Amino acid sequence: MRAPTPAHVLVFATSMAMVGVCTGLALEGGSNPLTVVTVRTLGVVALFLAYFQIARVSVAMPERELAIAIAIGVVLCLNNYAINAAMGEIPVPLAVLIFYLWPAITTAAAWALGKERFSWRSVCGLVLAFVGVGLALNVDFTAAQARGVWLAVLSAFAWSTVFLLTGHYFHGRDSRPANFWMTLTAAVIFVVVIAVTGGLELPDSPAGWTGIVGLPFFYAFGMIGLFVAITTLGPVKTGFYMNFEPIAIVILAAVFLKQYLTPIQLAGAALVIAALFLFRPLRREPLAAAR
Repeated sequence: MRAPTPAHVLVFATSMAMVGVCTGLALEGGSNPLTVVTVRTLGVVALFLAYFQIARVSVAMPERELAIAIAIGVVLCLNNYAINAAMGEIPVPLAVLIFYLWPAITTAAAWALGKERFSWRSVCGLVLAFVGVGLALNVDFTAAQARGVWLAVLSAFAWSTVFLLTGHYFHGRDSRPANFWMTLTAAVIFVVVIAVTGGLELPDSPAGWTGIVGLPFFYAFGMIGLFVAITTLGPVKTGFYMNFEPIAIVILAAVFLKQYLTPIQLAGAALVIAALFLFRPLRREPLAAAR
């Protein structure tokens, strides 16, 4: 099997962008965020197990590390639900752009915790990211849409927390077993919530079913590819090319969901994407947990 190249990573990033498109299709097709994220997470757990079996990766972990992975999985659960709920209230590309504040949040937290050196380059990235999101939000929102914005912001903070905790506790190790247990934890929580609330709402249209069925496959393909790319290209180079994801989501959402950003929002998106190339990933990578 050939080692992944940067071109492969762009394909993986596009696959991750298709997760947002499939989420949008499922929500527009009559499903709800809880159902969508539950089906996706359960499907990803099954596909991860199949991949780990083929790759001969054991998911066994020492008790302490397992407990840590499960605890991080609770935060991951919050991230997963928040970003899916945000996509139900605001356009998918806008939700993803707000979510991509997470590198700025992570950088600021890393400075505060003494994990990264202060960098003027990263300061420029911080400024660009927040100005870009400010421009993207320069439109009138309904109350529901404003709620969607805050959910996307919550998702960014939750993912940054997952990123920092995983980097701290699993630095220099194969993160795949930890990622599996985090994802399984989220899946169990979602199943319990659906069972208690009776919140299962499956799509009622062919497009909706296409989205909900495609979700786990696009996500698993993108994440498994990311697993492999990190081990061959390294986390820094892989992270650099994965910055193509928000570009892809803006294009794909316009094609498949007919969700378009205004010119001022596109300018904001350009600034957010430019900011991503100014951030250097934490040295404590790799991280490939399911968001």
